[in-house]
Amino acid sequence: MMGINVATQYRFVYVNLDDFVPQDHQLRQINQIVDFSFIYNKVVHLYSPFGRRSIDPVLLIKMLLIGYLYGIDSERKLEEEVRLNIAYRWFLGLDLESAIPDHSTFSQNRRRRFKDTTTFQEIFDHVVRLCIENGIVTGKVIVTDSTHIKASASSNNYSMVQIDKEPAEYLRDLEEEAKKLEMKMNERREQSGQKKPGKERQQLQGENKEVKRSCTDPDAGFMNRPGKPAGFHYLAHTSVDPTYGIITDIFATAGNLKDDAPFVSRIARQKHDLMLPIEKVGADRGYDYTHVHYGLHQLDVKGYIAPSASRSSSEHGLAFEYDKNSDAYTCPQGHTLSFTHLTWETKKKTYYKSYTAKTKHCNECSLRSTCFSSKTNRRKINKPIAHELGIENEERSRTKEYKKIQKQRKVWCEGTFGWLKEKHNLRKTYKRGIVKIQEQCLFSALAINLKRMVKALK
Repeated sequence: MMGINVATQYRFVYVNLDDFVPQDHQLRQINQIVDFSFIYNKVVHLYSPFGRRSIDPVLLIKMLLIGYLYGIDSERKLEEEVRLNIAYRWFLGLDLESAIPDHSTFSQNRRRRFKDTTTFQEIFDHVVRLCIENGIVTGKVIVTDSTHIKASASSNNYSMVQIDKEPAEYLRDLEEEAKKLEMKMNERREQSGQKKPGKERQQLQGENKEVKRSCTDPDAGFMNRPGKPAGFHYLAHTSVDPTYGIITDIFATAGNLKDDAPFVSRIARQKHDLMLPIEKVGADRGYDYTHVHYGLHQLDVKGYIAPSASRSSSEHGLAFEYDKNSDAYTCPQGHTLSFTHLTWETKKKTYYKSYTAKTKHCNECSLRSTCFSSKTNRRKINKPIAHELGIENEERSRTKEYKKIQKQRKVWCEGTFGWLKEKHNLRKTYKRGIVKIQEQCLFSALAINLKRMVKALK
């Protein structure tokens, strides 16, 4: 006999939502390992003790998190999904009769309550600290890379603007190193009765640069890299602990910023704020710059960075060998090129260490015609300040440890980027402004961290 359902939608029933959520459901597992009540302490100062009762801030954050956990990139759609999904309601502590927060609530809280705060960063850091406490983040090795995020801006709608580009912080650090070197050289010259040669030391200054600026999202940067899509993008600079793949830091910048620019400062933040005992970091050749090696050296961290072709050929050429103990080069004829002075490179706006051979040695040398130009009378080699740290990095690139760390970088950075984009709303953005993009990066990384926590702590 054919069965026909009888309408029962208006029947009075008692429902316990807990009975409808399987024990192995992802949201139940997350709820077991993270007590989200810590959020109250993070936001209590943002609420007035008077007035009408607000929507529970834990509910707001957890509802946003659902969107990133399940790839719901529209807050209108998220409102609808929470209304229909029993597991989502259970996770948020809402029964079947409870009203769902309107999608506009999120934008209003961003615009008013959470503006100019570090709330989302603090929430992300709290979960990372939980990972540290549970032993799934050791922090001894960190691998890092960046990935692009398509901005909500047309590539054709832009204006050309002049910007005053201030010298980067790492250039300031290298300038201080130049001052120290200069003082040591002057002391040696005074002791030997020599006069100070050369020009006065140049002061580090900013420069004007013309760039494309989007008319719809001025914070986005026009990216035009080989092998990457051209257009306005953001970059998510990401650090991962390879023990279980937990993201320890994620930082959004404009798409036209080089990968190396925020690298050292983000490693320093993880050491100082999260107290990670970072000993080694792995990165690709986009980070192989002298200032990066210098910054890591200042943090007492060893870099396992893929050497660029230019560094390998220029610092380890066939003709000259460098001795870090004496800080000098030796030519094929066995003569020494000692560090004699600092040279200001106008084009690159920085200092180079000049290693110079003695004129009498070059005059008698049979390789003179092929070694240097006829316009000068001796061989000189210019190298960046702290270039010896780059050489040490290249020496490490021949070790088994380097191969291991680079393999971890490929697995955890590149693999993580694929998941963040495919499953957790980081392929593109509908938001505008660097603050909102940073929020998107943090929640996307938080979602994958929670999933990996569940897997690691099972």
